[in-house]
Amino acid sequence: MSTASSAIAVPSSRTPRRVGVRSVAALLVFLIAALITPVALVGHWGNRTVTDTTRFVDTVAPLAQNPAMQDAVSAELTKVITEQVNTSQLVNQVLGGVISNPTLEQTISGPITAGINSLIGQAVHSFVSSDAFNTIWLAVLTGAQKSLMAVLEGRPGGPVSLQGDQLVLNITSLLQAVQQHLVTHGLSLASHVTIPPNAGQVVLFNSPALAQLRLIYSFTNPLLAWFPLILTALFVLAVWLARRRARMVMATGIALLVGTVALDAALNIGQGVFVDQLSNTFLAPVSNIFWNTFFAYLVQGVQAMIVLSVAVIIAGWLGSRFMLATKVRAALSRGLRQIGGGLRANPLSALVARKPGAWHVGISAITLLLIATGDVMHVWHVLWCIALGAGLWTGAEILQGAPSGNTTGAPALTAA
Repeated sequence: MSTASSAIAVPSSRTPRRVGVRSVAALLVFLIAALITPVALVGHWGNRTVTDTTRFVDTVAPLAQNPAMQDAVSAELTKVITEQVNTSQLVNQVLGGVISNPTLEQTISGPITAGINSLIGQAVHSFVSSDAFNTIWLAVLTGAQKSLMAVLEGRPGGPVSLQGDQLVLNITSLLQAVQQHLVTHGLSLASHVTIPPNAGQVVLFNSPALAQLRLIYSFTNPLLAWFPLILTALFVLAVWLARRRARMVMATGIALLVGTVALDAALNIGQGVFVDQLSNTFLAPVSNIFWNTFFAYLVQGVQAMIVLSVAVIIAGWLGSRFMLATKVRAALSRGLRQIGGGLRANPLSALVARKPGAWHVGISAITLLLIATGDVMHVWHVLWCIALGAGLWTGAEILQGAPSGNTTGAPALTAA
């Protein structure tokens, strides 16, 4: 019987770990938050830059002071005006009534025409560099922003229009303003200009995806201002539902980092496409300058999110059960409690030591709330909030080591 019994396999006491509903829910919420991270960043940038007229103008207005932009605009305006004036024909008409020698007329008409065109170019460049042009530029930008919003909302009108797959900017009003300035300042030749309605049309972008922007905007517009809070709430919910919360915090930081890096790569690709789209327009020499200026706030947000994601990864790792993390956490706990041991007994240390976990949750909640409700796209804001949270957390740990504080001897920093 002993032989038979020895052949009987003893059933293992270890059973497969069942995946609970909370774990599944945590994973689903985490995946949703991770997927919308790039969308949330772009949406928040759009809400703060594109949909806000004042911020849009403040963002793009400095381009008027850029020498490269002034040269490009001056060259295009001069080209349009001289083409409409046809100075060569006017010079030939004038010379034909004075000089009867066709050869002599042809010889001197070229330099005279070039001189007049040069004079027009100098006058245009002088105007583009003036405060008067800056005033017109601001008016054009304001109209362009409102027109862009009308395009996104499906309403026609304004200098920006969606023509098939093309996003077109009409600068006819700018050309007319320059023409009036030239006439007012003595260059009566410009009065012969008749600027056609389509003379100042510039294709900013050409893509089938532009037609889908309206649909995307109609769904996301009500949420644009709340994207930082929504994203924060989703990640917090995922951490709360997770069985191993410290690891979920680490995963949150990694998701933020991956999403932000993906957005940065998309911006680099988008810049190349944008520059290529403008390669045949007068904005070609300044296309990179325009892109960098327009998306500066979003690029700044990418940098801020990278800083935040690294901080979240470190925080999650410190709270995890990895061997090295446990040793570091224990060393930090001992060091901070030793500092607290030199403090005098006080009611605050007793209050902190009574429920340290609640203080940790409260400090984390305050830090996240400050980050999400402030200028989350600004690196210094994120750094300041992280420093504040780390300082409060350190202070709470020190207070637990005070004489009237943590008397159990258990480490204050615990794995989540």
